Amino acid sequence: MATYQLDVIKSTQLAKKLGGPPTFHDGFLKRVTLSREQAVLEVKILSDNNPRLDKDTTVALYLHGVKRFTLTSEEEKDSLFILHDLDVRRTDEGLHLRMESSGGDVSDVVFEHIELRELK
Repeated sequence: MATYQLDVIKSTQLAKKLGGPPTFHDGFLKRVTLSREQAVLEVKILSDNNPRLDKDTTVALYLHGVKRFTLTSEEEKDSLFILHDLDVRRTDEGLHLRMESSGGDVSDVVFEHIELRELK
């Protein structure tokens, strides 16, 4: 399971609601929006494999200052792909978001800072 270790995420509303940083393991990448300033990823996290969630939860990850990205997609009816694992780590380049699909494809984004918001 990927656990977020970033202080910025600990202060988000979702993390406060959960009592700590969220674990994202299994879900769906629903939508990606890219602009010159940011990438927004809408992710539905399934509660079955995320013990801190009492129900399936949809979040938006706002990735500011995108430096580079690679995104893959699989043929899914209601999403871009089935998410197996999502992880954010600090590297020499900045923050690195890595997503692995259930089929083993890997997408990644390198960026400067992140916001996490629960979507209703």
